[in-house]
This record gives sequence, structure tokens and C-alpha cells, in this order.
Amino acid sequence: MDRRKMLALLGVSPAIVAGAPSFAGTVPTASPKASPMTSALITAVNPAVTPGLPKRIPLAPRLDTLDGKTIYLVDTDWGGMGQNDGILQEMQAWFAEHMPAVKTIIKVKKGNFVTDDPALWKEIADAKGDGVVLGVAG
Repeated sequence: MDRRKMLALLGVSPAIVAGAPSFAGTVPTASPKASPMTSALITAVNPAVTPGLPKRIPLAPRLDTLDGKTIYLVDTDWGGMGQNDGILQEMQAWFAEHMPAVKTIIKVKKGNFVTDDPALWKEIADAKGDGVVLGVAG
């Protein structure tokens, strides 16, 4: 099975595996006749794991209506290489047809889907964006 598909089925991003280097070395053994399996030491390091829970931030209040609002459709680029924009373009077309009073803007977030993009959030806030749909697809 393709590792990317397997990780997707498990709900794990391939980016996590890519960001987790493994280091291997050997440990001296007392006997030269020892099995190679007993002389290998493998250490896996995953820098994404942090102790404790993150600070909880409450959800934004719901909008009463979307009429006259600006909604940002943000592509997290989860699949890489801009593979997700088709979904967001379909959403934008749906809004244009069914809710023409809603303005939609597609943006691509920098980095992978778990990294922050403060510049994008500032851009949306400065433009007085009313809502964000964060597109995690692939």
C-alpha cells in the first residue's frame, strides 16, 4: 500500500513523517558473535511532539447572515503543490451561484497545514474579513 494513502486513512499527515528524522547507530557488544540485531540502536526523533495541552482559544461567534460578508477560502495546501484549489474554486462557484451577495476570496496558506501563517491572518484581519473556511483536503 502507498504510505501516503495509508497515513491519510489513519488521519495522519505525511508532513509529520517527513519532519521526523530517524538516526541509527551501533552499540558495542561484549561478544563479537552477537547477532547484528542486538548491536543496532535506532532512535526516532519527532520534533512536532510537545508536552502538555496547547492554550485553548474560544471559537469566534457565528455570523447571523452571510449576505454582504467577505469570506476567505484558505487553502492549507495539505496535498502539496496546490492540489486543493479545485475544491475551494468549486465552493467559490457555489457561493457565486447560490449566494451572490457573499464575496469570496481564495488564499493559500504558507507552510504545511500544521504551521501558523501570521501574515495571512493579519492580511485577513486588515481587510476586515468576516469569516474563514479553512480547506483541509487532498
